[in-house]
Amino acid sequence: MKKLYALGLLFIAFNLVQAQDKSFQLGFQLSPNISWISPDSEGLENEGNKLGFSYGIIADFNIAENYSISTGFTLLNSGGKINYPDKIDIISQAGATISQGGRTTADLRLKYIQIPFTIKLKTNEIGYMKYFGQFGVGTAFNIDAVAEEEFTYPGGNGAIKNDDVDYKDEISLFRASLLMGIGAEYNVSGNTSIMFGINFDNGFLNILSEDIYAEDANGNGEGNRDESFKAINNSIILNFGILF
Repeated sequence: MKKLYALGLLFIAFNLVQAQDKSFQLGFQLSPNISWISPDSEGLENEGNKLGFSYGIIADFNIAENYSISTGFTLLNSGGKINYPDKIDIISQAGATISQGGRTTADLRLKYIQIPFTIKLKTNEIGYMKYFGQFGVGTAFNIDAVAEEEFTYPGGNGAIKNDDVDYKDEISLFRASLLMGIGAEYNVSGNTSIMFGINFDNGFLNILSEDIYAEDANGNGEGNRDESFKAINNSIILNFGILF
């Protein structure tokens, strides 16, 4: 009986120590965002922003009182609207198939699995609050790309529209970005904290694959592009999470 009692006290003591150990915290994060695509090629134009929503698991390794290495696993919804020269086959009034040059506006919805690696620099606790700055990189892999398309051409009667067009071939598999942000953590109790902040996710690799610029098109539907279309994807992200 005494051994059982001692074992019970040891178990309680172990759990109390664990509760005070803040060397590692795991939690969940919800992140509404606004994103856009910034062109870096002649003929490619930005046509608007995209509202998105991301969520995932976050993990903080507290290597010192005021320093943490933060990582996780996030399903990132991003995108934007772009306009670029294009060429499609259409059927003329005479019934012949002709290659027609014009421009396509694509409203892109992109999904990535992102794994961030950042360093958090934290203040000492002020009341129940700690403030932090965050800096690092994001590595992401595209898992889905869909667009609403509108193709227009000189002399055309309105736009040719296509919904839910698969754009996975036009989007590069890998995306990398620079992550910068600020935020705060409010200690609720023990090892549990509520976290909120704002991040700038600045892409630095081309998100477009060769299939989107394989052919250039002028008003006559002639010509070949001799350089790659290049564009990066950026986001401003609001983060709300809880750490245990």
